Amino acid sequence: MKKSWVVHNQSIKLRDKISKSLNINTITAQVLINRGISNGEDAEFYLNSSLFDLPSPFLIKGMDKAVERIKKAIEDKEKIAIYGDYDVDGVTSTALFYNFLKSIDVEITYYNPERLKEGYGINTEAIKKLKSEGVSLIVSGDCGITAYKEVNMAKKLGIDFIITDHHKPPNDLPDAVSVLNPHQKDCLYPGKEITGVGVIFNLVIALRRSLRDSGFFKNNEPNLGDYLDLVALGTVADCAELRNVNRIFVKEGLKRMQNPKRQGLRALKEISSVNGEVSSFDLGFKLGPRINASGRLSSAKTSVDLFISEDIEEAREIARDLNIKNSDRQGIEGKIFAEAVSEIDSNPSFASSKSIILASGDWHQGVIGIVASRLVDRYRKPAFLIAVDKEGNGKGSGRSIKGVNIYEVLNECQDILEQFGGHELAAGITIREENIEEFASMFDKAVGSISLDLEQEIMIDASVDLDDINELFVHELNKLEPFGIGNPEPVFITESVDIVSSRSFKDRHLGLKIKSGSRILDAIWFNYTGNRSVPEVADIVYTPEFNNWNGNRDLRLKLIDIDF
Repeated sequence: MKKSWVVHNQSIKLRDKISKSLNINTITAQVLINRGISNGEDAEFYLNSSLFDLPSPFLIKGMDKAVERIKKAIEDKEKIAIYGDYDVDGVTSTALFYNFLKSIDVEITYYNPERLKEGYGINTEAIKKLKSEGVSLIVSGDCGITAYKEVNMAKKLGIDFIITDHHKPPNDLPDAVSVLNPHQKDCLYPGKEITGVGVIFNLVIALRRSLRDSGFFKNNEPNLGDYLDLVALGTVADCAELRNVNRIFVKEGLKRMQNPKRQGLRALKEISSVNGEVSSFDLGFKLGPRINASGRLSSAKTSVDLFISEDIEEAREIARDLNIKNSDRQGIEGKIFAEAVSEIDSNPSFASSKSIILASGDWHQGVIGIVASRLVDRYRKPAFLIAVDKEGNGKGSGRSIKGVNIYEVLNECQDILEQFGGHELAAGITIREENIEEFASMFDKAVGSISLDLEQEIMIDASVDLDDINELFVHELNKLEPFGIGNPEPVFITESVDIVSSRSFKDRHLGLKIKSGSRILDAIWFNYTGNRSVPEVADIVYTPEFNNWNGNRDLRLKLIDIDF
């Protein structure tokens, strides 16, 4: 069924100017304009930016103090710990910092909390454990921005803290040696979109530079380009916008993933059936979920072990274990999703509600965030799923829709919550079971006060003729990669095409042959759910792409919608 199609305004003068100055197709120039490009200089940077264009890491507030404290720890041969979150961003942050310090013979250990036993963030028992192991400096990765009491307790134990995080900082920050977060007040770093692993990578860049200036390296200075695979994976898996600094990180990281040096990444690609070149889609939907499965169902330590392993057979064994965990996760997730859909569809009150709040004592806390995201896609409403334990403590994960800042909505409900935190589109809560019903009412009322147009829109870059779709044009469009959040794949519309034939693939994909004039192209609609017969003539919305299959490379259209 056709959704709301919205074609970007066509900026003909600017499009022609950029096209001429960069010698690119006018349609490609229009796509760049639709991504926020307003002049030829910005377009040149967008297409050709590299690692040399990264801003100085010392623009991040607190970087000088962080580097000096780590250098002192290295000089005094202190034992350092990296304390990372249990998701992909936290795992890659942990592995990156650990591998870098290990490579320069610094005594380093790591710690990632278990989601179900310890919960999110830094906890006091973990600090005590690290103290007993001789740690005197802890660097957090992708967490810690609200760890006031934990940092204070660490100080009493003689442990210094450096916080690296990218989540929204509160007004008052932990009393750490340094807090690195691009969102904190007066931070001059322009790449506000970077994730936890992006902050850690900046710390490593700054530390290496400082060590180099002090004559630390002889002939063994690490090549930081070797760490960009981890940066790219953590960035994409954390659903960060692929623009500015993140775009450079991911573009450069993907290059290094084609023939990876890291044994863990080689093994992960093998078990995920990712061959040769790697795309941002592979990171988000093939590699990332397998890394996340470890932290969701048990301990993220398994995933960190994968990326610090130097033995390919050991890495393959770990990758196989992660693959099994991911299959288990998919099964658990599917069961919870089916239960949630059944409850929603059988309860008339959800038809008029502005949000979805569900709770159960049988749900696995580690996967409810994924299910909440699937419910948002299905019902176009903010959704919270809450897993309740035997003591009546509820842990909830929520996802939202464009236009509803779920973090701000939770602010209006904070009096009834034990804890909450998160982003504009994703958040987590802790709540007592007896307060869930009241929370659902408060949350729905707060969402209902926001004026929304819930009709799904498909943003279209331009109207084109099928004759415009050729290999040279698609090659040029691919220069805009990596595609993802903040930099979507180009989408086009062609009107009144003839649909010559249609057939189904694997009972869930629709294959078509499209004709316009004398031009015929193959097209595919993945996961087609329509139940109407395909018309003989239709308007189509699509992304042109190369289909690589059995050694062949063919041009085809990836369908997004058809006007029946």
